[in-house]
Amino acid sequence: MNIRTTQQLVKKSVSLLLAAGFLVSGFHVSAANNKDKLETRYSVMSMKAHTSLLTDVIVIGEKLVVVGERGHILHSSDHGQTWKQAKVPTQNLLTSVYFSSPMKGWAVGHEAVVLHTSDGGENWVTQFGDPYDKTAEIDYDVPDRSGQPLLDVWFKNDNEGFAVGAYGRFIYTKDGGETWVDYSEKIDNIDGWHLNAIASADGKTVYIAGESGTLFRSSNGGSSWKRLESPYEGSYFGIVTGPGANEVLVFGLQGHIFRSGDRGNSWVEIHTDNNNGLMAGTLIGYRGVVLVGNSGVIMSSSDDGNSFVKQTTADRQSLVGIATTKKNKLIMVGKNGVKIAMPNVNHK
Repeated sequence: MNIRTTQQLVKKSVSLLLAAGFLVSGFHVSAANNKDKLETRYSVMSMKAHTSLLTDVIVIGEKLVVVGERGHILHSSDHGQTWKQAKVPTQNLLTSVYFSSPMKGWAVGHEAVVLHTSDGGENWVTQFGDPYDKTAEIDYDVPDRSGQPLLDVWFKNDNEGFAVGAYGRFIYTKDGGETWVDYSEKIDNIDGWHLNAIASADGKTVYIAGESGTLFRSSNGGSSWKRLESPYEGSYFGIVTGPGANEVLVFGLQGHIFRSGDRGNSWVEIHTDNNNGLMAGTLIGYRGVVLVGNSGVIMSSSDDGNSFVKQTTADRQSLVGIATTKKNKLIMVGKNGVKIAMPNVNHK
């Protein structure tokens, strides 16, 4: 097995938050759905779930939904003041959540689990999974990739969606997650680099970012993909699309930020005094961008991401997810659960 060392293995995981330096390898992966082999253990209900490790957050109208460790999914209808824990059929770490409409959402995580809700996040069912199978017969020509985590998910409507993950895992559904197909051959990722983020602002132009400077763009909603020339050979952990139709930011390891005004055809590095890894970002207001990352760093921009002001949370605990409410409040999640804040620069 071809083993290589990377500085960080997966976006939004306990390992990512606490350490660096992992052994990984890259091969094409299968989309075989082995959800029946997943261990069905419902996430334990806990009064402290909203203060545990949470990895992603999304705002759907007036509702907030967060996901995290031990299969925790919680939602709030009062701007994060109180939280209700959902019934979830897994205890795997969940890494990302996305809603295509107020009722329909998906969450992904370790062991390639894909969960779906059709009632706004109250209840969830398992649609996909690929747990590690230690009893499987070894085939040295087709390396076993079971157990790989999915790291991000995005749907362009209630039916069509994509999930990306470690070792180049890339899967697609056209029926709301009832069936999934392997899309890894659609992208030029022969080395199987981790795919950490997928994002789109309009449902047509879609971006994927990952380790070792991996960048892809689709101009037709994900049907075909082009590898973009990367300005950086390190890992990207997040993408922010907009505010303009052709604008996009990618960011990641050691605080590197790159901005494009032409859909990724060219890039400019945005220099800051931050060297903490940046994990997630959001648009805010008319021209604002906020990025968050390791050691509680918060990077705020009021000029479309052309410059940033650095701030750090008092507890300096890592932040790995962020979203903006309609009232321009920031909902941030990380090692110590949910944080609610106002930006420290003008984002009107």
